[in-house]
Amino acid sequence: MRKDMYKVIVERPRRGGGYNAERQPPIDPEDQPQHESLKLRHRSRKWLNENLRPLERYLHAQAGRPWDRVYSELCARIDRRNTVQQHIHQHLEQFVVIRPVVFDNRLHYQLGWGVLRPLNDPWAPKLYVDPDSGLLLDNRAACEAKREFRRRRSQERAARPSPDVRNLDELRQLRRIDGIWYEIGLAPLPARVSGPAGKPSKTRPTMPYDVVIQGPAQWIGKPCGHPACTACQVYGRTGVYAHSKRQLNRHELQRHGLSNHDDRRLH
Repeated sequence: MRKDMYKVIVERPRRGGGYNAERQPPIDPEDQPQHESLKLRHRSRKWLNENLRPLERYLHAQAGRPWDRVYSELCARIDRRNTVQQHIHQHLEQFVVIRPVVFDNRLHYQLGWGVLRPLNDPWAPKLYVDPDSGLLLDNRAACEAKREFRRRRSQERAARPSPDVRNLDELRQLRRIDGIWYEIGLAPLPARVSGPAGKPSKTRPTMPYDVVIQGPAQWIGKPCGHPACTACQVYGRTGVYAHSKRQLNRHELQRHGLSNHDDRRLH
């Protein structure tokens, strides 16, 4: 552990120094408030600007070692008698579960006010101290749970219907592009035109023109089946492209209950 670790973590310019100007009272006496707190006019609020990434990297590098030795090295380099350096020790529990609790034959960590959460929680610290051996170990269960949570959330987001797309049938869609609703005609992608030795032919285009992406239709191939695949999100499935685009008229907008503006801007 480097000797100047406390300097790397703590000794950086404090934030909030630009807000030290006191608030001036209103010029008109009629506009002055009837009640105000003592802190209202004093806006100088500085806070520490800590860089905890070196501490986190050091703790992950010590995985597999006894926690008592790791903590002794921290105390030797970061003095707890110093008020500023003592603040670093308060951040240790953000990265390490120092005192896990065994409850219902499972390891838990305490989350304030006596609340126990399982150690395989997605938001649990990535390191913990084994209560039996006293070693600092990686919390792999929490890492796996967090990856599973992110994957499930991405699938739910991908499965959520888009407010800018309405399917009429297999080959027709209503799409809102730049606030304007269009009827999009879809068609199956043609087979690749191959030349000698299986290379694409130079005389004819290998792919038709896609009117939505305004360029050659992308060759996507077989559906991958993954809900978060960006290629499958273009038209809801693979193997099709947009060959026609027509703006809806006023009567068609009324029939479908649409309007030519972006509803998301109103919220």
